[in-house]
Amino acid sequence: MAEVKYISSPTEIPAGPKYVLVQYGNENGNARHTRGLTITVARGQSDSISEVAFSTAVKSAKKIADEEGIATVFACE
Repeated sequence: MAEVKYISSPTEIPAGPKYVLVQYGNENGNARHTRGLTITVARGQSDSISEVAFSTAVKSAKKIADEEGIATVFACE
C-alpha cells in the first residue's frame, strides 16, 4: 500500500523513484509526467470544501499509486 508523506513544497520530493503528488493550485487537473502523476486541487472560496476535495484527491492518489506500483504519494498542503 502506498505511503502518504505530507510536504511543504514539491522541491522536497527526492530524485529517483516514481511518485504521485497531490497539491493545491488555481484549478483542478491531472498531469502525467515521466516520474508519475500530479493531481491539482483548486482552492475554492470555502476552505472546508477545499479540504474535503484535497482529502478525496489523496485517497484517489493512493489507489492510483497502488494500481501502478508506486510506493509514495506526496501531499503538498
